[in-house]
Amino acid sequence: MIEIIAALTLVASSTPSTECLAAARRFTEILVAEAKGTRHEAQIRQSAEKAGGMDKSIAAMAATMDEKKCAFLLTAPDSSLRALAITSLPERNGK
Repeated sequence: MIEIIAALTLVASSTPSTECLAAARRFTEILVAEAKGTRHEAQIRQSAEKAGGMDKSIAAMAATMDEKKCAFLLTAPDSSLRALAITSLPERNGK
């Protein structure tokens, strides 16, 4: 996920919708909660600092999402987002 946040920060160029900002924030909050107490907590914090803060990281992520992705992240149960967050952590991706 750390690499994803960094890549999304570079790709983002448009102003995200309010819905996509809310969706990205929801996912990020769950990701941060799942990473709490692990080595990923510091990695996420460092990635956000490089992007200019967590709000900028969230805005960058939101700017890359289409409305369908935003709608999914807003309406999916917390358990589904938690599973997505867990699988996006680097050791789950062989990194």
